[in-house]
Amino acid sequence: MKKIIILSDTHKNQKILRNVFEIESDYTHIFHLGDDYEDLDNNFDITNGIEFFRVPGVYHPGYSNGTLPIILEIEINNWRFALAHRLEDLLKTSIPADIYLYGHTHHSNYDHIEDKHFINPGHLKAKTDRSQKASYAVITIYKSNLEIQFKHLNGKVFKNKIISKL
Repeated sequence: MKKIIILSDTHKNQKILRNVFEIESDYTHIFHLGDDYEDLDNNFDITNGIEFFRVPGVYHPGYSNGTLPIILEIEINNWRFALAHRLEDLLKTSIPADIYLYGHTHHSNYDHIEDKHFINPGHLKAKTDRSQKASYAVITIYKSNLEIQFKHLNGKVFKNKIISKL
């Protein structure tokens, strides 16, 4: 079993970022979907021994000048993930993935379109931003399926989805 914490749009809010990791345990990976790219840099107690992957958001110079990849492809337990900050960037690519992850809008979302799964975990910018409560997602990979849980800052699940491999 693998457990992935999905974060986006933390915007330097270390208090809310650290709150997520006080609630969650036994995670094996962290995906940060931008804004702000460096927010995990000084959290070695959170990231020590954990694989973490991140993409820059639109406010990072590496996003616009091409010095950082704006889309990452990751495979974990035969599940392929594509990470980007903006959905538009994912839609322009032909990267094959089982799960496409993005942020930017600050709105949590799950869509299943033409056999593609799109997930936006929401934001961790403030307790509320753009009329949306702060949220993140947790993906747990089991033998033949994965479970996606969308959670608020108190750790309570407000949306749940199970996806099976075809």
